[in-house]
Amino acid sequence: MCVARLYRRSQISCSVPTLQLVCLFAVLTATIAAVGGCNLPPFRILTPKEQSRITKGPFLLRLSEHRAAIMWETNSEGPFTVSYGRDEKLGQQINTKPDRVEYSLPRSRETLFIHKVWLENLQPGQVYYYRVMARETESMLCTFKTPGTDADEVRFAVYGDCRSNPRMHRKIVERIIERDADFVVISGDLVTDGGNYEQWGVQFFGPLKGLAESTPVYALKGNHDKSKQNYFERLLVPPGQTANFSFDYGPVHFFCADNYSGTEIQVLPLIGADMGGSASPWKFVSYHVPSLNFGGHWSNWGYPSALPTLSKAGIDFAMAGHSHQYERFRPVAPPSDADGSYVTYITSGGAGAGLHGVERSVYHAYAKKIHHFCLFDINRDKLTMKAIDANGEVIDQLWVNKAGGRLNNEYLQTAVPMEAVRAYQDSHRK
Repeated sequence: MCVARLYRRSQISCSVPTLQLVCLFAVLTATIAAVGGCNLPPFRILTPKEQSRITKGPFLLRLSEHRAAIMWETNSEGPFTVSYGRDEKLGQQINTKPDRVEYSLPRSRETLFIHKVWLENLQPGQVYYYRVMARETESMLCTFKTPGTDADEVRFAVYGDCRSNPRMHRKIVERIIERDADFVVISGDLVTDGGNYEQWGVQFFGPLKGLAESTPVYALKGNHDKSKQNYFERLLVPPGQTANFSFDYGPVHFFCADNYSGTEIQVLPLIGADMGGSASPWKFVSYHVPSLNFGGHWSNWGYPSALPTLSKAGIDFAMAGHSHQYERFRPVAPPSDADGSYVTYITSGGAGAGLHGVERSVYHAYAKKIHHFCLFDINRDKLTMKAIDANGEVIDQLWVNKAGGRLNNEYLQTAVPMEAVRAYQDSHRK
């Protein structure tokens, strides 16, 4: 047995001076060689750059009653494992096969490794522990809780356009951490330039540290996130899934759509089909470019089909970003000649990017140029929404409830006709 091999790739950490250790191993190597021992390579101590390190994450990508997707990034290929279980003993383990990423800096070329795994066969409504490990490093012990089968309460946050200003993004994340959300949806424009790999750490993963290890963060693609290297997909889409996906959490069904990469002809049918298969009492959809937006980019994605399609699908709230502002519209009634839901459209694009002005109209319930996020609390048939600024102040709030699947009359009386909204869109289309 070649004893010295056990130490050749190890990180040395003890009270003996490094020079003495080097001399000790040199003597050991010479002695073994002199008596006909194994052919030893030269001994050396690893530099900090060569030692295995976790450089992004762990990050909880998606979560359901029975499975969880986790990603992390390292500076070495591994081997790496994730150990997990119902207690701190972490009785189960999965080895990973990472995706190699190479990118150029002004004076060097960097290589990193993205790991993504599914933890399968989980039980609903249970707390799980996990830790990412390699020979020379390990993450902190993290936890998450799977949604319960019969859960009737949920709290979640929605925001968008956190790019460009990681300090503001961090302030938003800190406010969310204070409020203990069950999950977070980010409606795109996560970084300024999706093809600049360094920005993913600085503008997105860094500000989310302390939240995303235990709270699932469902990220959508924005126009700034697209790149020929597919960094968005490589970092944030779990194995076997796409950027169009849905999930259930307690009383809410949520569809997350990639409406930047796909046209309305491709994406709207996906939304309609998905919502048609859900019996959840509350239905949400989120995508990056708004279908209803007065100010900023004045976006009207999917015009003229989006508004009637979302109403027919039974959606309650449509959440978007892209325009860097806050605007909550009064509920938009279904077409006068068709049945459907009354949809509340919210633009929440104020989590970091430079703010846009917003043109207040009779169709708005509230609108403001401000950094913020939206926090929803749902308890069975009752829903509360608060728009909260970066300092934790509530700037807008909404209370609605349902009876027999129908929103309360007081809220419906504030609705605006879809035909009038579309006429106003027509008069301001670019």
